[in-house]
Amino acid sequence: MLLEASNISYAYLPGKTVLHDVSLQLNAGETLYILGKNGCGKTTLLSCLAGLLKPNTGRVYLDGTRIEDFSAAERAKRIGLIPQMHTPAFAYTVRQMVMMGRAPHLPWLGSPTEKDHLIVEEALEQVGLIDLQDRPYTEVSGGEQQLVLIARGLAQKCPILLMDEPTAHLDLSNQHRVMEIVHQLGQQGLSFTISSHEPNDALAYADNVLLLSGGWVTEVGEPQEVLTEPLMSAVYGIQTEVIYQNENGVKKARAVLPRQPLAVKPDSLHEEDSFLNMVFQNRKEKPQIILVTGLSGSGKTSWCKQMIKEAAASGYSVEGILSPGIFESGRKTGIEVVDLVSGERKRLARLREEGQGEISTPRWVFDPDVLVWGNQRLQNSAESDLLIIDELGPLEFLRNKGLLAGLERLDQGQFEVACVVVRSSLLPKALQRWPNAVVVRGQI
Repeated sequence: MLLEASNISYAYLPGKTVLHDVSLQLNAGETLYILGKNGCGKTTLLSCLAGLLKPNTGRVYLDGTRIEDFSAAERAKRIGLIPQMHTPAFAYTVRQMVMMGRAPHLPWLGSPTEKDHLIVEEALEQVGLIDLQDRPYTEVSGGEQQLVLIARGLAQKCPILLMDEPTAHLDLSNQHRVMEIVHQLGQQGLSFTISSHEPNDALAYADNVLLLSGGWVTEVGEPQEVLTEPLMSAVYGIQTEVIYQNENGVKKARAVLPRQPLAVKPDSLHEEDSFLNMVFQNRKEKPQIILVTGLSGSGKTSWCKQMIKEAAASGYSVEGILSPGIFESGRKTGIEVVDLVSGERKRLARLREEGQGEISTPRWVFDPDVLVWGNQRLQNSAESDLLIIDELGPLEFLRNKGLLAGLERLDQGQFEVACVVVRSSLLPKALQRWPNAVVVRGQI
């Protein structure tokens, strides 16, 4: 194998580990994709593979030799790193920028030869920039700058190229051009490790895919085996959908898409074959969670109120809490909490500008006694057909405060059907916790 990482870990600061026990292998002519959320460690991993960062534990091997045993010039002849973007100190021309890729092959204080100029021209032609070669790098578009960096990497003529999100700033045409170049060079024996946010590119061009989550390797293998709905949903914290196509009787994944929240009306509960009716029919076999999401003011609480009405009309028992807003002169000035069993209600929160408190968010100050009361209601309610929790927010998901009894009941499956209000920004955390939940738009 050309490149190997063996159980490497890396931390920029003590106690802040970015990579945890990562291992991978890259063979000649192979294209390996690294997929994962922003901040999961993709760029750090590429820097370790390139020898720019030294892992705190583990080793990186290049051609079977520890990468730190190579000089910088020797490494540059074998492995190249193409960054996301680059801000030059001077207004070099596009051609001069690409010529920098030839630096590892030039003698000390040597000048480019005719061969070097031909290699640069070839690289410029491959990415379609030959007509811009005399333009200052600082005066071409962001997408064109990215193509310049890719051309510089190609001019380096090393057997391994590490590419950090190479298509991030490119239009559809140039994305296709770059990936076709990668594919063709791979067929000629070059090896690529590509960090990306494009699982569909990985389906089309990768030989293997490594899924990275929180600095840990979640899975590694062939795209058809790795890019599945459960794994992609877990790594990205959203529900995903994989589109398949039959080829000669074999089902193959062709696209990975985020699954959009369902547009479900509560009154559809009365329809025999509706989504809501099926949810309630399935509740006896397995607890069902419906996450009601949307921006502030989108109607999430109104959706729950209508759901309560429709469930009661269908003979279902309901428990839980609602958190309707308190409005004065058309302005939301507070939040109530209502026990759906007793009908008792208390003021849960007031605007933060009206005072300070121990438990607060940027907008609201919460009454700790009312939070205790709300938790008691969630703990003491008898199990019913429908549990409403409006809502679980930053206090619960980010600070381990608030209606923690609601989190516990959901985690333990102490419900039959639960409708839980979660704002859009916290939806990934909710899905990470309850990956089998169904997401609906909280709109009437």
